[in-house]
Amino acid sequence: MKARYLLALLALGPLAACGRSPVRLETRTYALHYLNRGEAQEIVGPYVYGDRPGAQGALSTGQNTITVRETPDNLERIARVLVQFDRPAPSVRLTFKLIRADGAARPDSSIRDVEQALRTLFRFQGYALVAEGIVTGSQQSGSRQMLEGSGGPYNLEAGIDRIGNAGDSAVVTLHVHLVFRGGEFGTTVGIPVGKTAVLGNVQGGSASSALILTVRPDLLTN
Repeated sequence: MKARYLLALLALGPLAACGRSPVRLETRTYALHYLNRGEAQEIVGPYVYGDRPGAQGALSTGQNTITVRETPDNLERIARVLVQFDRPAPSVRLTFKLIRADGAARPDSSIRDVEQALRTLFRFQGYALVAEGIVTGSQQSGSRQMLEGSGGPYNLEAGIDRIGNAGDSAVVTLHVHLVFRGGEFGTTVGIPVGKTAVLGNVQGGSASSALILTVRPDLLTN
């Protein structure tokens, strides 16, 4: 009885395997409007299973297209992902404020939005706006601007390295270089949109004063 039961189980194994539905693959080509082929390949790659036994997915790129051989449900996922990412690059407005901090206690309404933060970070008596500059650009863009103000001119160089994520959660990575008489300052930093960052401070001409540079990135709608 035991031997007969074992044979019955072995006989059922191949039948179950034969009843498994084969994986169906289809091929679809997507037009690329804003992404380059490298960016598209990086985004779509995780949805293409080239190591699937007996039904390997495949991906190839053309000048402005990407062609994928995959299951129908994965092709639909890829279409949705490309709709999300194949968009015009967002533009950013960077508002820079150069502020002098010293022992003169005086109100300055033009820096009301950052003065409280400055008083938390530093221990100067007074803060006053020296110069202000606005830079607009997109990812991998840069600009140079001369700011006029007391003790100037101030040469400001700013480059937008990356705009990550989207909408209110976007983070702008930028590098900044400020050169003026008697000093310079440079840094690379990531800042959430809509937030003001204090990039740093440098000697402002005397031991009791400093120049403080702040920046606020805001996304511009296309």
